[in-house]
Order: sequence, then C-alpha cells, then structure tokens
Amino acid sequence: MKVPCESCHTTFRLDSSLVKSTGTKVICTKCRAVFKVYPPPVDNRRKTPRVKTQNLISYFTYNENGSLISHGLGIALDISKGGILLETPYPMESGLLVLNATDRNKNSIEVKGKLVYSKATSAGTYLCGIEFMGVDERIRNFITKLIKEYHFQGNNLFIALKKRSHYLNKKTAYV
Repeated sequence: MKVPCESCHTTFRLDSSLVKSTGTKVICTKCRAVFKVYPPPVDNRRKTPRVKTQNLISYFTYNENGSLISHGLGIALDISKGGILLETPYPMESGLLVLNATDRNKNSIEVKGKLVYSKATSAGTYLCGIEFMGVDERIRNFITKLIKEYHFQGNNLFIALKKRSHYLNKKTAYV
C-alpha cells in the first residue's frame, strides 16, 4: 500500500500485512516524522444499496431434506435487493431459510433465502446476513412491503409497539 507522510507528504510503500487494525506507528524515511498508519478500508462487497428498516421477521430453517431445524423471531435491520440483515437472540442454523412477516392488513409476506453469516454482538445478540434465493417479483414485493411497513409504523418498531400497547391499555381502561 502507498502511504503519504503526514508532515512532508513524501509517499512510500508499506506492506499492508504489517499494519494492525488499530493502526501502526511508522517513521518517515525523509523527514523522520512519526505518525500512525491504518489499514485500507475493506471494499464494500454489496452489489446493491441497503435500506434501513426495523421489521419483526419470523424465520424457519430447514435442512437439505426439508425437515425443520429451527425457528424464531428477529428484527430486520436493513434490506436490499440481494438480502437482509436480521438481529436475532440466538444464532441461526445454516440451511434453507423461509422469512415471514405480516403487513398492516395482516397479509403474510414470505420469501426464501440462505444464511451467509451469523456473528455474535457485544450485546449478546446475533447479526445474521441472509441472501435471498433468486431475484423475482416475490422478492421485490417482499422488500417493498417491508420498507412501506417500516415507514408506516413511524420508522421504529419499538415506538410502534409502544403506541399499540398504549392504545390497548386505554381501550381496556374504558371497558
């Protein structure tokens, strides 16, 4: 990688494998200035842009024989034409995934995908990257409906749930 000196702007080559993720101190060979060098940013592997969302998604994982392995709930953090990022309380099993959500009219929205990765977070949850299987009209409808629901619900699942809970409490108070 090419590294310019912060002081004299002389450019020199540095093996990127020597640079730590937290930064590495280097000395300029021309002016002897000491500064930190950081690794180059990782290329964005995404082919399509992601849209922020917070939809409640139920998921079902199946093995290659079609038998149910696991199921659970997660929150969609973002979505694109190619996939979705879910935050779940447990790691997902690899295999075929069926994702399901409902819209405000109680219509079921369903799409198939496969698990790309599942990483633990410091909060004790898991981030699960899911790639949609195929790109067709059903997937486009799934994405469109999730984004519309996110915006309809006031851009925040937790606010929407609180509003709904508050409304139900008021309703039962008058009965």
